[in-house]
Amino acid sequence: MTINRKEKLEEANKFLLNVAEAIIRSGNFLAHTLDFYILSNINRTISLNKAFILLLENENSLTAISIVRLQLDNALRLNAIKVADNKDDFLNHFFAGKSINKYKQNKEKFTDFYLATRLNEEVPGALDLYNYLCDFIHFSDKYFEATKTKPLNEEAMFRVVVGNADVLNETERNAFYDNMININNTIIRISKEWINTKNVKE
Repeated sequence: MTINRKEKLEEANKFLLNVAEAIIRSGNFLAHTLDFYILSNINRTISLNKAFILLLENENSLTAISIVRLQLDNALRLNAIKVADNKDDFLNHFFAGKSINKYKQNKEKFTDFYLATRLNEEVPGALDLYNYLCDFIHFSDKYFEATKTKPLNEEAMFRVVVGNADVLNETERNAFYDNMININNTIIRISKEWINTKNVKE
């Protein structure tokens, strides 16, 4: 039986819980600061997955698209730990309540664009996806396009519909599900890399 995309995303949540448990158990249960960084990221990943599914079920795809950008944010900031040359310094910055995009390394700030560029080195297409999704996080012409539909009057260019939040066709909906699944896979891969590292350390 073929597993549909919604089920794949729900399965990802179950797998993420297993990864979280493995992080806690790895290295003979010795806790590292990085554990808490990754576990917090996983917690947010699961939450966003649930929200994405619920929004699509409630025909609010316009907001669901924004969730994909937030999920990509998780992948960018999880990968930041690999980008940081001094991981302890980066984690101290984070746990001091300072914004990640203010962290500097060799005069380079860890902005979302910079982190998307770095993730793109390992995950081709990440930067294009980031640029596309940013227009849905910030108010842009994409929201005007979402209010347009086929006109009732043949002489009109378009019809404006306010209150309709289901703006994706089936192909587009599937594409965003695939994006969420792929982002989850990146988060899982990076998290598992830490598990392997932690087990070797102990």
